Amino acid sequence: MVSASLISRHSGSTGWSGRGRMLEKPRSRCLERALRRADATRSNSSSGKTWRMVLDKVSQLEALLSTMRCVDLAPRLERGMPRFPTHPHLVIDPTVTHEHDGYYCQTLSMAEHTGCHMDAPSHAVSAMMDQTVDILRPDGLVGPAVLYDFSDRDWQPGETLTADDILRYEADRGVKVGAGEMALVTFGWRRKFWHCDSRAHFYSRNQLGMNAPAAELLAARRVQAVGADTIACEIPMIDGKCGDTPGHSRYWLPEGILIVEAMARLEMLPLRSFLFMASLPIEKGSGSPLRPLAFF
Repeated sequence: MVSASLISRHSGSTGWSGRGRMLEKPRSRCLERALRRADATRSNSSSGKTWRMVLDKVSQLEALLSTMRCVDLAPRLERGMPRFPTHPHLVIDPTVTHEHDGYYCQTLSMAEHTGCHMDAPSHAVSAMMDQTVDILRPDGLVGPAVLYDFSDRDWQPGETLTADDILRYEADRGVKVGAGEMALVTFGWRRKFWHCDSRAHFYSRNQLGMNAPAAELLAARRVQAVGADTIACEIPMIDGKCGDTPGHSRYWLPEGILIVEAMARLEMLPLRSFLFMASLPIEKGSGSPLRPLAFF
């Protein structure tokens, strides 16, 4: 059962109750007014019909989302949080305060690859420096996703997920990621080892990964992206020393398959869900922080 505290509320007076029980959600006032205006001015012209069709689609989407659960898959951005060993720390400074300036505004200093984030092809492929986050499709990380949950195993740093592991998981559960979908892999690593105090270094410097056949298998499926709850997705790491990088350097980024790292709460998802993720349009960005929302 999804915790009510992790379920985002939809706008309007109804939605999720304080106990996590779903209530029937009517159309928003704004949408109702727009529909009434469209009805009042509706004509047989093609433009009138098109406008009405657009409003109907928005209404249908709003109605559908109001019946679904939503889980936030991003960890909170906070001081001391884990980071890739060679990346700079996240700095949050309360630069402007009510007492001094009459309003409140913080200053952030961080790497593009901070918290839950995505890797663009330019991050690891020197021949693809034109493939940066500011020019990628804005809806490239919006779509169906399949969960691969291996959190029941006692993983150790440096171990790797295999293609046989993936195929066996799919056969046992009757699910398989397909073309244009996203594969989400949880090892239970973030849930066990994510801390923002001195213990943060273990998560930053140790992780399991995926071997080359596993990366190749997902690439052959023509997935849109691969995400994981580890800090470098498929790259095994022991005490800060990285192993093979099959997804970053050979099978995923060079083929335009995006990578999402440091995802949270994946264990709360069902086998299939629908993801909304969008990167910041950072000029020549090699990656971007994300706040993924999973609906199911």
